Order: sequence, then C-alpha cells, then structure tokens
Amino acid sequence: MKAGTYCTNMLAINIMIAIGCLALAGAALVVVVALARAMTTPAAAKAGARLPAGSLDETAGVEEKLAACVRRPTVSSFDGLGENAAAFADFKEDLRLLFPLVHANLERRDIGEHGLLFTWKGADAKLKPAILCAHFDVVPAEDAVQWRHGPFSGDIAEGFVWGRGTQDIKVMLVTALYAAELLLKEGKSPRRTVYFAFGGDEEVGGNRGAAKISAELARMGVKASFLLDEGGPIADGMLSFADRPLALVGIAEKGYIDVLLEAEGKGGHASMPPRISAAGAIARAVAAIEAKPFPARLSFTVRSFLDRLSPYVGMPYRLLFRNLWLTAPIVKAAFGAAPTTNAMLRTTAAPTMLSGSSKENVLADLATANINMRILPGETVSGTLERVTRIVSPFGVTARPHHPKEVVEPLPESPVDHDGWRAIEAALRGSFPEAVAVPFLFSAGTDTKHYRTITEAMYRLTPLLQTSKDLEGVHGRDERVAVDNLRRCALFYKRLIASI
Repeated sequence: MKAGTYCTNMLAINIMIAIGCLALAGAALVVVVALARAMTTPAAAKAGARLPAGSLDETAGVEEKLAACVRRPTVSSFDGLGENAAAFADFKEDLRLLFPLVHANLERRDIGEHGLLFTWKGADAKLKPAILCAHFDVVPAEDAVQWRHGPFSGDIAEGFVWGRGTQDIKVMLVTALYAAELLLKEGKSPRRTVYFAFGGDEEVGGNRGAAKISAELARMGVKASFLLDEGGPIADGMLSFADRPLALVGIAEKGYIDVLLEAEGKGGHASMPPRISAAGAIARAVAAIEAKPFPARLSFTVRSFLDRLSPYVGMPYRLLFRNLWLTAPIVKAAFGAAPTTNAMLRTTAAPTMLSGSSKENVLADLATANINMRILPGETVSGTLERVTRIVSPFGVTARPHHPKEVVEPLPESPVDHDGWRAIEAALRGSFPEAVAVPFLFSAGTDTKHYRTITEAMYRLTPLLQTSKDLEGVHGRDERVAVDNLRRCALFYKRLIASI
C-alpha cells in the first residue's frame, strides 16, 4: 500500500471516529438536557389537601333546590314535537320561587322558546363580562322502571340527589343560581357583569336556546372576557399515573360531522350477485376508512395538558411529558393505543350505522353507512370531507354530510394565560383543593359552539368530583350526585362569582 493511500485511509478512519464520538456526545447531551428538564419541573404542592371542616355548611340546602328542578321532566326533542311544554314552563316558574333574591336583583329575560338570560351588573363597567352557561333540558330515561329511584323523582336518599339533570346538567344551573342567591344575601356582587345563559335544548343542538341567547348578546354588543360551560369532570382516579384528582378544563372542543356514504347497485335476486355489490362497496369503503386513520398531532391543547400535568406524575411520565421536542413520537404511539387518549390526537371516524337491502335474498340497490366524525381543532369540516371522499371514491362510493344543519366546525383553542383560567383555578382551590386544573380537549358537543364570536375564551368544566363509575350515570341509569359533591359545586360557583 502506498504511503499516500495509507494516510488517506487513516484520515478517513479518524474522521469517522470523531463523528462517532460527536454523535455519542450529542446523544449524551440530549439525555442530560431531557433529564434536567424533567428534574427541574416546578414542584407540586403536597397531594391530599382538604377543605376546612364546616365549609360545606355554607352551601347547605342546595340539594332541595336541585331536587325540585329534577322533578320537571324537561326532555327536549329536535323539532320540539313531543316535548312536555308544561314541564318546561313549570321549570321556569319554579326558578322564581327557588331563587327569590336572584329574581329581585338580577334582570331576567326569556329569550325565544328555550332561552333564559339573567344579567347581574358588575361594579366595574370597564371589565369585560363573564358568561356562565348551563342547560335545563335532559335526555329521556327509557329504562325508568329499572332505576333505583325514579329518573324524575328528585329523591334525596342514601346521601344523593337522584334523577335526570343531577349530573347533566341542571346541577350547574342550580348551583350557579344558588351561589348568586347566597352572595346577594351577604350583600356581595361581582366586579364585572355576569350573564347567566341557560338553554333548554342543548341535548338536541341548542338552536332554540343557546343560539338565540348568543344572537341577543351579540345584538347588545357584548364581548365577554370568558365563558364557562359544562365540560370535563374533576377526574378522580381516571388517570392512574397522576397523584391527585384532575379538573379537566376543556379549552378546545372538537368539530362534528356525520358523513353519509352511499353506493348504488342494480338490485335483483341474491342468487345471482355481481362481483361487487353495493353492500360490498360500502364494506370496502368502511374498512378503508378504518385502515387509514387521520394523522396524529400534538395540538396546543394536548401539549398544554401534558405540560401542566407533568408536576403531578412520576418520573417516567414526567420525562416524556416535559420533553415533547424529543419524545413526541413515543407519546403519540402510547396515546394512540387506547381509544380515550387516541381521540386527543386526531380526527376520529367511527362507523355507526350500516344499511342495505330490507330482505335477506334481495340485493341492495342502495347501500349506506354513517361515519360519525369528531374533528381535531386546527382542521376543518371541508378538509375532513375531502379526505374521506378520496379514501372511498375508488370503491365507487360517494360521501356527503348526513345532517348538514348539525355540522360543527372545531372550536378555537382558548388560552391558559387568561383572567378566566386564573379565576377558575382560584375557585377550584377554594372548593376542591385536592384537585389541580389541567387544559383538556373536549370531544363531546356543548352549547359553547353558539358563543364563539362573542367571547375571548371558552372553558368547559363540570365542577363535580367524579370517578369513571360515577360517569356511567350521565345519559345512563341511576343518574345521581352526592350531596357533599353538590354543595362543593355550589361553593365553586360562589368563589368564582365573588372573585370576578
């Protein structure tokens, strides 16, 4: 070997060694930085804080108010047909008797058929107002005979108030008004104007309630600082790796569309089928949608959730959550493995209804499927529909909105550096001190969609401490709320209103 060639080879080897050393040093540096970020996570207060003894005496009596409201079967319907008009009217009149100081001191207006708007003028007109929302309609109880206490009994028994609305969501309406009643009795009022906006048809879209209220507030020129509506619970034990209950405050809400897939066929006798039938085309299209999920993305909301959660989890999780610049692929893979966390990462597509022929031995001349889609903030309804169309069109299948009037764009992500967020955090410390507020992506629909143009920020929290077992009562059998939990909910609203 010539000397020059030998020197060249040695130089190349030395360069490779140097590159390897630099790579190792770089990897070591990355590990050190990641560990340092995890180790320097702001220290959390010790878990296990409790309310001072006797705190709930302050809101005692709210259980009778809720029980009375539950006894009105205010079940809503999409077109209003079949609704118990007397129950809705009686409910509205009940409020006058249950909250006399509110009605003597606040302006109450009936907005349209299913809207109630209370206005509590604040002391400082320079402050932007707040909007506190809830709805007073409920879903039916088809299995009423199987309930331990009737769905509209309003029984106070076994330490609970029982019936429809105790969790979803007359509970928030009653506790908000009861808090106002107590503050008025004490001669107190908020610094900023507070609007109590209550709709009577949220369960069927809110177009006759919240939509009308929002339109009226817009006509009045209202531009609110923040809005609080129903949302995530104060989750007790739902996230096993967190060391305390988590108040899941929705700062964003997914969009909604039902996509109708359609495939045409020639019909005929099933003994002589074509190579690909209309039903077969729909089956292939549905399978293709499930095989090609929307891409996973760590949105601002999810990143904020993980960042705020990191002080309250153990080291392996803290390392992941504090270093998303490095660990995002791992977090996406882990969250994508379970339906509940997968929904936080992407637009979801769930086949919910399939139809074909009405008879066993007849080919379908039209086969259809419904795909229920929840759209991640940052994406659009039109983009979602375009993607589905691209997936199913090779199978001769078309896609279009199934219920165009019920399509909802994703709602914008609200900030956590905001007066509204800080007020909610402070109210939680005074009512649920063992919990910590974390930003959350809310996948279900709420009335907040109707208010998007008249408020800076929208937050979604149901201030009740609940386990996964408790949540089975929402739209389910034996819906109920513990009396102490209910009193704490009223205490939350009292602290919130007094602070804003």
